[in-house]
Amino acid sequence: MKRLLTVRSGYLYIVLGSALISGIFLFAVHRVFALLYSHYSSNPNALFVRLSHWLINHIGKTPLAVLIFLAVFTVVFMLRSQKIADDVKALLKAAGELANQGSYEKLEVSSGGELREIAACLERINQKVKRTSTQSILSEKVEEVPPILPGNEEIMALILRMKSLLRLLEDTGKGEDREESVVHTRMEVIKQEALGMERLMESLITPS
Repeated sequence: MKRLLTVRSGYLYIVLGSALISGIFLFAVHRVFALLYSHYSSNPNALFVRLSHWLINHIGKTPLAVLIFLAVFTVVFMLRSQKIADDVKALLKAAGELANQGSYEKLEVSSGGELREIAACLERINQKVKRTSTQSILSEKVEEVPPILPGNEEIMALILRMKSLLRLLEDTGKGEDREESVVHTRMEVIKQEALGMERLMESLITPS
């Protein structure tokens, strides 16, 4: 089944479908034209009859039919192939963001076959890069602090949190060209550190 869901088979399906729709439309136009001509043929001076004679004499029945068929075929083909074109543009945009920024935010591909497989590969690469970035952020070490004296554990814990918060703020301020996902992760870590400092300071203020 996967061998049938390819870009080549997709375009073949679009071409055959467009040709079939164009043929049906041309047949319908021919029948309507025949009915209208038979209705107005009794009046040679009617606008429809004169226009029909001009088209037939200057263009011809066969060239006119070919032009109508090609016009309808082109319109239908462009409309039906728009989905594949949009998927290719989405893949190019995601690949460009992945190459320039290290990751991308969103990728949607509605086609199957090779395009769906390429999208799956890009998604795996993107998830791996995001996990690596998150782990590197969370595994950053805090600067060494003096030995903790007995009875000063809460104060030293507050100092550690302050140093970690300052380090995260400094790195976030320098990383203006980083992708939004990394910055968002840093902001979440900063928020957690700030909440932890708030709880620690409340515990120090509140008498035991």
